[in-house]
Amino acid sequence: MTKIVSFIIQKGGCGKTTTTVNTAGYLSLQGFKVLCVDMDPQGNMTQHFGYDSEMLDATILDLFNKKRTLDEVILHRDQNLHLLPNNLRTAGAESELQKRPDRDYLLRDSLLTGISSYDYVLIDCPPTLGLFSVNALATSGEFVLVVSPEFLPMKAIKPLYETFRTVKYQLNHTLQFNGIMMTMCDFRTRHSQEVLEILKRNFPQKLYHAFIRNNVSLKEAAAYGQTIFEYSPQSLGAFDYQNFAEEFIRDHHKNRSKRKYYQDTFDRLTKEEKHQILMIAKNNLSAYVRSNLEKIPGSKVIKESLRIERNKILENLFPYRIHAKLEQQQ
Repeated sequence: MTKIVSFIIQKGGCGKTTTTVNTAGYLSLQGFKVLCVDMDPQGNMTQHFGYDSEMLDATILDLFNKKRTLDEVILHRDQNLHLLPNNLRTAGAESELQKRPDRDYLLRDSLLTGISSYDYVLIDCPPTLGLFSVNALATSGEFVLVVSPEFLPMKAIKPLYETFRTVKYQLNHTLQFNGIMMTMCDFRTRHSQEVLEILKRNFPQKLYHAFIRNNVSLKEAAAYGQTIFEYSPQSLGAFDYQNFAEEFIRDHHKNRSKRKYYQDTFDRLTKEEKHQILMIAKNNLSAYVRSNLEKIPGSKVIKESLRIERNKILENLFPYRIHAKLEQQQ
Protein backbone atom coordinates (compact mmCIF):
# COMPACT_ATOMS: atom_id res chain seq x y z
CA MET A 1 0.00 0.00 0.00
CA THR A 2 1.09 3.57 -0.65
CA LYS A 3 2.54 5.21 2.44
CA ILE A 4 1.49 8.88 2.75
CA VAL A 5 3.63 11.02 5.07
CA SER A 6 3.50 14.74 5.87
CA PHE A 7 6.61 16.66 6.94
CA ILE A 8 5.41 19.52 9.09
CA ILE A 9 6.19 22.29 11.60
CA GLN A 10 4.43 25.66 11.75
CA LYS A 11 7.64 27.67 11.58
CA GLY A 12 9.78 28.52 8.58
CA GLY A 13 13.50 27.92 8.28
CA CYS A 14 13.60 24.55 10.04
CA GLY A 15 14.71 22.49 7.02
CA LYS A 16 11.30 20.95 6.35
CA THR A 17 11.41 21.31 2.57
CA THR A 18 15.05 20.22 2.44
CA THR A 19 14.13 17.12 4.43
CA THR A 20 11.16 16.22 2.23
CA VAL A 21 13.12 16.73 -0.99
CA ASN A 22 16.18 14.75 0.06
CA THR A 23 14.23 11.94 1.68
CA ALA A 24 12.29 11.60 -1.58
CA GLY A 25 15.53 11.78 -3.57
CA TYR A 26 17.10 8.97 -1.57
CA LEU A 27 14.00 6.76 -1.73
CA SER A 28 13.81 7.15 -5.51
CA LEU A 29 17.48 6.16 -5.85
CA GLN A 30 16.70 2.98 -3.94
CA GLY A 31 14.09 1.99 -6.50
CA PHE A 32 10.98 3.24 -4.71
CA LYS A 33 8.45 5.23 -6.73
CA VAL A 34 7.79 8.54 -4.94
CA LEU A 35 5.27 11.34 -5.43
CA CYS A 36 6.18 14.64 -3.74
CA VAL A 37 3.31 17.00 -2.97
CA ASP A 38 4.08 20.70 -2.54
CA MET A 39 1.32 21.99 -0.24
CA ASP A 40 3.04 25.32 0.38
CA PRO A 41 1.86 28.11 -1.99
CA GLN A 42 5.34 29.60 -1.76
CA GLY A 43 6.41 26.70 -3.99
CA ASN A 44 9.72 26.10 -2.22
CA MET A 45 9.69 22.37 -2.92
CA THR A 46 8.80 22.96 -6.55
CA GLN A 47 11.75 25.36 -6.85
CA HIS A 48 14.08 23.02 -4.96
CA PHE A 49 13.45 20.42 -7.65
CA GLY A 50 14.57 22.92 -10.29
CA TYR A 51 11.23 24.22 -11.60
CA ASP A 52 10.22 27.86 -12.01
CA SER A 53 7.05 27.78 -9.92
CA GLU A 54 5.58 30.87 -11.60
CA MET A 55 5.97 29.47 -15.12
CA LEU A 56 3.99 26.26 -14.62
CA ASP A 57 1.12 25.35 -16.93
CA ALA A 58 -0.78 23.62 -14.11
CA THR A 59 -0.51 23.34 -10.34
CA ILE A 60 -2.24 21.68 -7.43
CA LEU A 61 -4.84 24.48 -7.51
CA ASP A 62 -6.07 23.25 -10.92
CA LEU A 63 -6.48 19.84 -9.31
CA PHE A 64 -8.50 21.26 -6.40
CA ASN A 65 -10.72 23.16 -8.84
CA LYS A 66 -11.11 20.07 -11.04
CA LYS A 67 -9.76 21.90 -14.07
CA ARG A 68 -7.01 19.31 -14.64
CA THR A 69 -6.54 15.64 -13.86
CA LEU A 70 -3.80 14.34 -11.59
CA ASP A 71 -1.81 13.02 -14.55
CA GLU A 72 -2.01 16.43 -16.23
CA VAL A 73 -0.59 18.25 -13.20
CA ILE A 74 2.15 15.84 -12.04
CA LEU A 75 5.68 16.63 -13.21
CA HIS A 76 7.89 13.61 -13.95
CA ARG A 77 11.31 14.59 -12.72
CA ASP A 78 12.67 11.13 -13.42
CA GLN A 79 11.37 7.58 -13.63
CA ASN A 80 10.86 7.15 -9.88
CA LEU A 81 10.46 10.73 -8.66
CA HIS A 82 7.34 12.76 -9.50
CA LEU A 83 6.10 16.12 -8.22
CA LEU A 84 2.72 17.74 -7.66
CA PRO A 85 3.75 21.43 -7.91
CA ASN A 86 2.42 24.60 -6.30
CA ASN A 87 2.76 28.37 -6.59
CA LEU A 88 1.34 31.64 -5.26
CA ARG A 89 -1.92 31.31 -7.21
CA THR A 90 -3.02 28.83 -4.56
CA ALA A 91 -2.53 31.40 -1.80
CA GLY A 92 -4.73 33.85 -3.68
CA ALA A 93 -7.48 31.25 -3.93
CA GLU A 94 -7.37 30.18 -0.26
CA SER A 95 -10.36 32.28 0.82
CA GLU A 96 -12.51 30.74 -1.93
CA LEU A 97 -11.34 27.23 -1.09
CA GLN A 98 -12.24 27.84 2.56
CA LYS A 99 -15.90 28.30 1.58
CA ARG A 100 -16.20 24.88 -0.01
CA PRO A 101 -17.93 22.13 1.97
CA ASP A 102 -15.16 19.67 1.02
CA ARG A 103 -12.39 22.11 2.05
CA ASP A 104 -10.68 19.72 4.48
CA TYR A 105 -10.48 16.91 1.93
CA LEU A 106 -9.34 18.75 -1.21
CA LEU A 107 -6.01 16.92 -1.32
CA ARG A 108 -7.35 13.54 -0.21
CA ASP A 109 -10.08 13.53 -2.86
CA SER A 110 -7.63 14.71 -5.54
CA LEU A 111 -5.24 11.84 -4.84
CA LEU A 112 -7.85 9.20 -4.13
CA THR A 113 -7.68 7.20 -7.35
CA GLY A 114 -4.29 8.11 -8.77
CA ILE A 115 -1.54 7.11 -6.31
CA SER A 116 -1.74 3.32 -6.17
CA SER A 117 1.41 2.97 -8.29
CA TYR A 118 3.51 4.94 -5.78
CA ASP A 119 5.35 3.43 -2.82
CA TYR A 120 5.49 6.78 -1.02
CA VAL A 121 3.68 10.10 -1.16
CA LEU A 122 5.67 12.73 0.76
CA ILE A 123 3.91 16.02 1.54
CA ASP A 124 5.79 19.25 2.24
CA CYS A 125 3.49 21.37 4.44
CA PRO A 126 3.46 25.19 4.71
CA PRO A 127 4.79 26.82 7.92
CA THR A 128 1.25 27.46 9.22
CA LEU A 129 -1.59 25.36 10.64
CA GLY A 130 -4.18 26.61 8.17
CA LEU A 131 -6.22 25.01 5.41
CA PHE A 132 -3.34 23.44 3.50
CA SER A 133 -1.65 21.82 6.51
CA VAL A 134 -5.01 20.45 7.69
CA ASN A 135 -5.53 19.00 4.20
CA ALA A 136 -2.13 17.34 4.35
CA LEU A 137 -2.84 15.76 7.75
CA ALA A 138 -6.34 14.69 6.67
CA THR A 139 -4.72 12.83 3.75
CA SER A 140 -1.72 11.29 5.51
CA GLY A 141 -1.27 8.04 7.34
CA GLU A 142 1.44 9.64 9.47
CA PHE A 143 3.48 12.79 9.91
CA VAL A 144 7.03 13.72 10.88
CA LEU A 145 7.87 16.83 12.90
CA VAL A 146 10.94 18.59 11.53
CA VAL A 147 12.61 20.62 14.28
CA SER A 148 15.78 22.69 14.39
CA PRO A 149 17.51 22.84 17.80
CA GLU A 150 16.09 26.20 18.85
CA PHE A 151 13.44 27.12 21.38
CA LEU A 152 11.01 28.80 18.96
CA PRO A 153 10.47 25.61 16.93
CA MET A 154 10.15 23.79 20.24
CA LYS A 155 7.26 26.06 21.21
CA ALA A 156 5.57 25.16 17.92
CA ILE A 157 5.30 21.49 18.90
CA LYS A 158 2.46 21.90 21.43
CA PRO A 159 -0.07 23.70 19.15
CA LEU A 160 0.83 21.32 16.32
CA TYR A 161 0.21 18.31 18.55
CA GLU A 162 -3.18 19.79 19.49
CA THR A 163 -3.98 20.21 15.79
CA PHE A 164 -2.99 16.58 15.24
CA ARG A 165 -5.41 15.43 17.93
CA THR A 166 -8.21 17.52 16.42
CA VAL A 167 -7.59 16.23 12.89
CA LYS A 168 -7.34 12.65 14.11
CA TYR A 169 -10.60 12.94 16.06
CA GLN A 170 -12.62 14.86 13.46
CA LEU A 171 -11.13 14.17 10.02
CA ASN A 172 -8.68 11.25 9.87
CA HIS A 173 -8.86 8.53 12.53
CA THR A 174 -5.90 6.65 11.01
CA LEU A 175 -3.39 9.53 11.35
CA GLN A 176 -0.30 8.62 13.39
CA PHE A 177 2.57 10.65 14.85
CA ASN A 178 5.63 9.04 13.25
CA GLY A 179 8.42 10.92 15.02
CA ILE A 180 10.63 13.99 15.38
CA MET A 181 13.73 14.56 13.34
CA MET A 182 16.27 17.28 14.03
CA THR A 183 17.87 19.42 11.34
CA MET A 184 20.52 22.18 11.23
CA CYS A 185 22.27 20.64 14.26
CA ASP A 186 25.47 21.79 15.89
CA PHE A 187 25.79 19.88 19.15
CA ARG A 188 28.97 21.72 20.05
CA THR A 189 26.72 24.48 21.38
CA ARG A 190 25.08 24.24 24.79
CA HIS A 191 21.81 25.52 23.36
CA SER A 192 21.54 22.63 20.89
CA GLN A 193 22.40 20.11 23.58
CA GLU A 194 19.70 21.51 25.87
CA VAL A 195 17.06 21.25 23.12
CA LEU A 196 18.16 17.68 22.37
CA GLU A 197 17.81 16.70 26.03
CA ILE A 198 14.31 18.25 26.22
CA LEU A 199 13.22 16.25 23.16
CA LYS A 200 14.73 13.04 24.53
CA ARG A 201 12.96 13.56 27.84
CA ASN A 202 9.55 14.36 26.33
CA PHE A 203 9.59 12.11 23.25
CA PRO A 204 11.90 9.18 24.14
CA GLN A 205 10.29 6.80 21.63
CA LYS A 206 9.64 9.36 18.88
CA LEU A 207 13.02 11.02 18.34
CA TYR A 208 14.95 9.78 15.30
CA HIS A 209 18.51 8.70 16.06
CA ALA A 210 19.69 10.21 12.76
CA PHE A 211 19.98 13.99 12.61
CA ILE A 212 21.03 16.54 9.99
CA ARG A 213 24.06 18.71 10.65
CA ASN A 214 24.62 22.18 9.24
CA ASN A 215 26.13 21.67 5.80
CA VAL A 216 26.57 24.29 3.10
CA SER A 217 26.14 21.67 0.36
CA LEU A 218 22.46 21.33 1.29
CA LYS A 219 21.86 25.02 0.56
CA GLU A 220 23.90 24.85 -2.64
CA ALA A 221 21.92 21.83 -3.84
CA ALA A 222 18.67 23.77 -3.37
CA ALA A 223 20.09 26.71 -5.32
CA TYR A 224 20.95 24.37 -8.22
CA GLY A 225 17.53 22.70 -8.14
CA GLN A 226 18.94 19.33 -7.13
CA THR A 227 18.75 16.83 -4.31
CA ILE A 228 21.89 16.47 -2.20
CA PHE A 229 22.46 13.05 -3.79
CA GLU A 230 22.61 14.65 -7.24
CA TYR A 231 24.62 17.71 -6.24
CA SER A 232 27.15 16.29 -3.76
CA PRO A 233 26.61 12.58 -3.01
CA GLN A 234 29.76 12.35 -0.86
CA SER A 235 28.97 15.35 1.35
CA LEU A 236 28.06 15.26 5.03
CA GLY A 237 24.55 16.32 4.02
CA ALA A 238 24.15 13.24 1.82
CA PHE A 239 25.55 11.04 4.59
CA ASP A 240 23.11 12.45 7.14
CA TYR A 241 20.06 12.21 4.88
CA GLN A 242 20.78 8.66 3.78
CA ASN A 243 20.96 7.65 7.46
CA PHE A 244 17.66 9.40 8.20
CA ALA A 245 15.96 7.93 5.14
CA GLU A 246 17.11 4.42 6.02
CA GLU A 247 15.80 4.85 9.58
CA PHE A 248 12.57 6.31 8.21
CA ILE A 249 11.80 3.29 6.02
CA ARG A 250 13.41 0.55 8.12
CA ASP A 251 10.13 -0.84 9.42
CA HIS A 252 8.42 -0.66 6.04
CA HIS A 253 7.70 -4.17 4.81
CA LYS A 254 8.89 -3.55 1.28
CA ASN A 255 12.15 -2.10 2.52
CA ARG A 256 12.75 -5.08 4.79
CA SER A 257 12.18 -7.31 1.78
CA LYS A 258 14.63 -5.28 -0.30
CA ARG A 259 17.33 -5.41 2.36
CA LYS A 260 16.92 -9.19 2.69
CA TYR A 261 17.08 -9.54 -1.11
CA TYR A 262 20.33 -7.53 -1.27
CA GLN A 263 21.88 -9.57 1.56
CA ASP A 264 20.86 -12.90 0.03
CA THR A 265 22.19 -11.78 -3.36
CA PHE A 266 25.49 -10.65 -1.83
CA ASP A 267 25.87 -13.92 0.09
CA ARG A 268 25.55 -15.93 -3.15
CA LEU A 269 28.45 -14.09 -4.82
CA THR A 270 31.98 -15.46 -4.97
CA LYS A 271 34.62 -14.21 -2.55
CA GLU A 272 36.28 -12.20 -5.33
CA GLU A 273 32.98 -10.61 -6.42
CA LYS A 274 32.19 -9.64 -2.83
CA HIS A 275 35.62 -8.06 -2.45
CA GLN A 276 35.25 -6.02 -5.65
CA ILE A 277 31.80 -4.73 -4.66
CA LEU A 278 32.97 -3.75 -1.16
CA MET A 279 36.01 -1.93 -2.57
CA ILE A 280 33.78 0.09 -4.92
CA ALA A 281 31.37 0.79 -2.05
CA LYS A 282 34.22 2.06 0.16
CA ASN A 283 35.46 4.33 -2.62
CA ASN A 284 31.94 5.79 -2.96
CA LEU A 285 31.91 6.80 0.70
CA SER A 286 32.94 10.34 1.62
CA ALA A 287 36.48 10.89 2.92
CA TYR A 288 35.00 11.56 6.36
CA VAL A 289 33.20 8.21 6.48
CA ARG A 290 36.15 6.29 4.99
CA SER A 291 38.47 7.60 7.67
CA ASN A 292 36.02 6.64 10.41
CA LEU A 293 35.58 3.20 8.82
CA GLU A 294 39.22 2.57 9.71
CA LYS A 295 39.20 4.35 13.09
CA ILE A 296 35.93 2.94 14.46
CA PRO A 297 35.07 -0.11 12.32
CA GLY A 298 32.51 -1.30 14.89
CA SER A 299 30.36 1.85 14.61
CA LYS A 300 26.77 0.94 13.67
CA VAL A 301 26.32 4.16 11.68
CA ILE A 302 29.55 3.64 9.71
CA LYS A 303 28.76 -0.01 9.01
CA GLU A 304 25.27 0.95 7.89
CA SER A 305 26.71 3.56 5.51
CA LEU A 306 28.93 0.92 3.89
CA ARG A 307 25.97 -1.46 3.63
CA ILE A 308 23.88 1.25 1.95
CA GLU A 309 26.60 1.90 -0.63
CA ARG A 310 26.97 -1.85 -1.20
CA ASN A 311 23.21 -2.16 -1.77
CA LYS A 312 23.27 0.69 -4.31
CA ILE A 313 25.77 -1.31 -6.37
CA LEU A 314 23.70 -4.48 -6.01
CA GLU A 315 20.58 -2.56 -7.13
CA ASN A 316 22.37 -1.58 -10.36
CA LEU A 317 23.61 -5.14 -10.96
CA PHE A 318 20.54 -7.07 -9.78
CA PRO A 319 17.51 -4.70 -9.79
CA TYR A 320 15.04 -5.46 -7.02
CA ARG A 321 12.05 -4.48 -9.16
CA ILE A 322 12.79 -7.41 -11.54
CA HIS A 323 13.00 -9.79 -8.59
CA ALA A 324 9.76 -8.43 -7.12
CA LYS A 325 7.95 -8.73 -10.45
CA LEU A 326 9.03 -12.36 -10.82
CA GLU A 327 7.82 -13.07 -7.28
CA GLN A 328 4.40 -11.57 -8.08
CA GLN A 329 4.09 -13.78 -11.18
CA GLN A 330 4.83 -16.97 -9.24
